[in-house]
Amino acid sequence: MSTTKETSSNTTLIQHQEIHPLDQLSGDEIIQVAQITRQNKPNIDFVFNTITLKEPNKKQMLVYLGWDKSNRVTKIEREALVIALEKRTMKCYEAVVSLTHSSLKSWVYVPDVQPILTMDEMFEVEALVIKDPMVRQECLELGIRDMSNVFSDPWAIARHVSHPGREKRLMQALMYMRTCEDDNQYAHPLDFVPIIDVGLMKVISIERIKPRDSKFTRPTIPLQQHNFLPEFIGEENYRKDVKPIIIQQPHGVSFVVKGHEIDWQKWNMRISMNYREGLVIHNVSYQDGPERRPLFYRISLSEMVVPYADTNSPHHRKHAFDVGEYGLGLCTNSLALGCDCLGSIYYFDAIFNDHDGKPFHVPNAICLHEEDYGILMKHTDYRNGRAHTIRSRRLVISQIVTVANYDYGLYYYFYQDGTFEYEVKATGELNTHVLAEDESTAGMGMIVAPQINAQYHQHFFTMRIDPMIDGLRNSVQQVDTYSLPYPTGHPKNPFGNGFTSSYRTLKTTKEGQQMANYDTSRFWKIVNTERIHPYSKTPVGWKIVSGHTAPLYAKHDSLVAERAGFAKKTLWVTVYDERQMFAGGFYCNQSGGNDTVEIWANQEEVNIEQTDIVLWYTFGITHLPRVEDFPIMPVEYCGFTIKPCNFFMANPALDVPPTNKKINHSVHARDSMIQKQDCCSNKL
Repeated sequence: MSTTKETSSNTTLIQHQEIHPLDQLSGDEIIQVAQITRQNKPNIDFVFNTITLKEPNKKQMLVYLGWDKSNRVTKIEREALVIALEKRTMKCYEAVVSLTHSSLKSWVYVPDVQPILTMDEMFEVEALVIKDPMVRQECLELGIRDMSNVFSDPWAIARHVSHPGREKRLMQALMYMRTCEDDNQYAHPLDFVPIIDVGLMKVISIERIKPRDSKFTRPTIPLQQHNFLPEFIGEENYRKDVKPIIIQQPHGVSFVVKGHEIDWQKWNMRISMNYREGLVIHNVSYQDGPERRPLFYRISLSEMVVPYADTNSPHHRKHAFDVGEYGLGLCTNSLALGCDCLGSIYYFDAIFNDHDGKPFHVPNAICLHEEDYGILMKHTDYRNGRAHTIRSRRLVISQIVTVANYDYGLYYYFYQDGTFEYEVKATGELNTHVLAEDESTAGMGMIVAPQINAQYHQHFFTMRIDPMIDGLRNSVQQVDTYSLPYPTGHPKNPFGNGFTSSYRTLKTTKEGQQMANYDTSRFWKIVNTERIHPYSKTPVGWKIVSGHTAPLYAKHDSLVAERAGFAKKTLWVTVYDERQMFAGGFYCNQSGGNDTVEIWANQEEVNIEQTDIVLWYTFGITHLPRVEDFPIMPVEYCGFTIKPCNFFMANPALDVPPTNKKINHSVHARDSMIQKQDCCSNKL
């Protein structure tokens, strides 16, 4: 991953080109890995599904990073992981290539798996579908003669009952049309789904979606346009009362970048980008006075799933694993200055591989900037009128991905009071299905325009959180709040107002499987029991909370639940295992659910108390679409927060300086009512 700087003013940003062990592979390294692999396997005709960094061993890295001082390590072997597919058979091979020694260290055939779907395959499938005779015949029956107006979204197949197993590499294509160039295809969904054998690159069957409770055997295709692009809206129809908001940092930014290491407001961290998880945060620490305190070794979005509610076939197969089936890195956008990110912006680029083992470059893949976040803290003494206000700012590290119809903004926020937050901004377009004129949604969707059904669905996001709160030996406490069990009038609750909290340490992987509970305001604390806070007399820790923790509504023996066991619980806690990186399994595509966090957590009851643990935290959205979500959806927010809980000796933001209108250039909107007194001054 390379870096670029694009800011609105001069800054003191520092860039070093020296390769760090956690840096993504460069373009030259991808070429080198491909050459080494092909030279060592000249008799196998394969394509490169994946060429990515093989992250170094955690124990080695802890020494390299300085957290483990028992040894001294200054150099770590640089390795790449290669996933290759034999063209003729679609057999999958795993290889490890040493860049340090320019050698192929291993080459292993992995049976009965299908690796991630690539952009190369999706483009190839979409081109194939519109040329297929069976697809053309279906379109003719619907009255479509110009195939240049037909489009498809290639999707993973999930598991297909007519094609069991994973020997065949399959995809399904959700079909649409356009009435003109740049028309919104999701306003014109078609009623059939081609099934594609990717190995043969052939459409092997067509599945029609039969109308439910209708006199029609096939629906007509709605032709009414529902568009949102500027050329369709028309400049004359835009609001005329929108004035510019200009964000400036005339003295530069407050962060410093060294390669991919970021220093900001006592925070220190490192970022990377990979094909699958996209943006990853490494080695997070906080400067607490003279002590640099370790917090998190690694944080990433490990997996997500979007299950749809409609029971009509083939909608039951619509549950997209956007991380494990398509890759957030591979789907990342190149961000636009002033549109996706405002202010003084620092960009990081990303580099991935194509099927030939050549690098392709995504400029401006990650955006780094600061933004005002309202009031951090304030108090007014009503006795003397003295007011004290501190405004908050946060560091934002973000990427935006597009996975077919949906777009996700993925934001890591760091705050001045030690809070860390992860937020998903879901937008884009609804996945739509055509209805016959007399057909209903059967209570599992919403008609957002005539004959256009937006089906009910959920979005689940599972974070992999690898903590090191003041060291690696951590535990998790479950905290519940409840009313005192004594009735009003009881000596221990005379006025009935009493409530308290209970702290329960989760001791095993079975106990580490927990659900959110709004009745008890449940949250969890990652603690280090070897360091007790002198005031609270409790272990130092960080609490994790979310207001977006819906249950999985699909039955727990359903196809989606078998494959996405991680969505059955809000929290899973496991012992660190470098092979367990993805909640839905490494080979998620066409998976059967036999390699997921649910399986790992239930294999045997293992101690998770005061040891090297990993938290798998699930949050999400239950989306019952509205008409207002069409033709393009306003952002829907969800996420979680981690914040210090009896970790510091006081509010860690006490040293954030007050601000005033001279610094932030605030002005009164009504000049005639300008006040001489500063809003953030010591006197009202």
